[in-house]
Amino acid sequence: MLSESEQFVSTAQTDLLDRILATHFGLATFRPMQREAIESVLAGRDTLVVMPTGGGKSLCYQLPALLLPGITLVVSPLIALMKDQVDRLQKLSIPAIALNSTLTFAQTRALVRRAQGGHIKVIFAAPERLESSPFREELGSLNISLLAIDEAHCISEWGHDFRTSYRRLPQSFEALGEGRRPPIIALTATATPEVRADIVHLLKLHNPFEIVTGFERPNLGYGVLHECDKDARLRDILASLNGDSAIVYGATRKSVEATSLMLRQFGHVAESYHAGIPLELRKRVQDNFLSGRTPIIVATSAFGMGVDKPNVRVVVHYDIPGSLEAYYQEAGRAGRDTKPAHAVLFYSNSDARTQEFLIHANSPSEAEVKAVYNALHEIAGNAVGSIYPSILVTDNIQIGQRIAKTNASIDRILEVLEQSGHVRHYRGMANDRRARVRFIASPARVNEVIFKSNSKQLKGVLNALMRMLGSEAFEKEVYVEEQAFLDSNSLDRENFMITIRTLEGLGLLRYIVPTRPKVGMMIYHLSLLGERLPLQYLDIGAEKLQQRLEANLKKLEGMVAYASEWSCRSNAILRYFGEHPPKLYCGTCDVCVARSRNRTMPEFS
Repeated sequence: MLSESEQFVSTAQTDLLDRILATHFGLATFRPMQREAIESVLAGRDTLVVMPTGGGKSLCYQLPALLLPGITLVVSPLIALMKDQVDRLQKLSIPAIALNSTLTFAQTRALVRRAQGGHIKVIFAAPERLESSPFREELGSLNISLLAIDEAHCISEWGHDFRTSYRRLPQSFEALGEGRRPPIIALTATATPEVRADIVHLLKLHNPFEIVTGFERPNLGYGVLHECDKDARLRDILASLNGDSAIVYGATRKSVEATSLMLRQFGHVAESYHAGIPLELRKRVQDNFLSGRTPIIVATSAFGMGVDKPNVRVVVHYDIPGSLEAYYQEAGRAGRDTKPAHAVLFYSNSDARTQEFLIHANSPSEAEVKAVYNALHEIAGNAVGSIYPSILVTDNIQIGQRIAKTNASIDRILEVLEQSGHVRHYRGMANDRRARVRFIASPARVNEVIFKSNSKQLKGVLNALMRMLGSEAFEKEVYVEEQAFLDSNSLDRENFMITIRTLEGLGLLRYIVPTRPKVGMMIYHLSLLGERLPLQYLDIGAEKLQQRLEANLKKLEGMVAYASEWSCRSNAILRYFGEHPPKLYCGTCDVCVARSRNRTMPEFS
């Protein structure tokens, strides 16, 4: 039983939370378990929150951010998701910033300085950014009160969206809080019991308070249409929107573009969204959808994370997804306003074969991984037994010229090499406009050249570089924001580059110009870790690769079973996520509706 003073504190905090909910977020009441999650965070306890899409996960760290003394650092996997969250918080007068790969070095430093001055409450960053030592040092200078890990299922190899960068988060956190990391709140919408246990173990959560609000969506009617005329049925479904919105998911970019074109030809206002579309265009497509200018969006799984649009009345899966986790997350974007909505899956045996092909394409063979390993060292000119000391800058075209055509993508193969400890991939640098500089002569030799040279231009450039880079550039490569450097020193780039080549010819420094990728080119910045090994001694974790392949194929089997079996759809999803269904029938899925009408075939209504 609470003492009188404890009761007073509890009541006071309850009143405070209710007041902040109303004044800052414009909400009258908390959704189920939000208050409990927030109180756990404010008590300094590690917390795991599993809430369905639209369940209000973000509030569980946004509200505490206003009450905690320092900064809340949010780890988020997508730039678009970060921007949406920052825009939303800024509209609520909550100072927030996103530190991502679209910013220049100077812009990042300026934002961090604002945070150091106490003007920022929430910082969003991609997990890859936390792998940068300079970035971690910057964060180490901040008073970080809470770490929020969004889409936390990405840390588990058995989740549906595993990312290597999430695995390294615990090491990154060691640099924060003077050796004692801040409390963590890990959040996800889709996690089986196995994945939840993985999150707790891998993030090293200490005695976490676990909140699982349940996976039931009573307002969402699930339906499956077998071997149908997809285009005709899709048009029938979309004809009943009455001004609301819809999302149509396809398995491939080709499928998305074809479906979007078909809908436009039949008079629908629809746009495509996938990773092959330029970032600015994707942003415009998403803004058009959120504003209602485009009521229908046709997309791959690249779309939807963090998109909060209440009036999505239907989500159609034109092709079967690879797992029930992915399906549940995407389908859950319908009906976020709690009004009746539908999630419809088109299913055919050929779709399942397409997904099986995609799963194999994301599971490279041992031979493919070893071929890329060889190619990287060949590009670097690194002999067997030697160590490559610098960062290798290469691209998919250079690599592809040295290997046989692979089923798996180069990105996926590099991810395997990274997981097995043979490379480190510095992501987010494909559009990097920074140069890299290292002095290869001694400080004494550089000063001697400055003193003896008759060239005013040479003296000026060397002095400016020495002032900017300091002693660090004599020990390793240092990044320079080239345009900012030229502007601040009133230098013309052509003359500057002539001077740089002169300095290189004198053996004073090495200058690597900023990367400017061509269309279709993917730039990779890699460290080749350890000495180059003969291929027969190269361990790339082939057994783990096979286990992941088998696990993903099993997930697809679960998805196919969901589509094929004649049983309550909602209950099948609940059982998959480890829940016991509260009732025999949901009453809203196609199976339950057909049973209630005493029909033998399912019907979408």
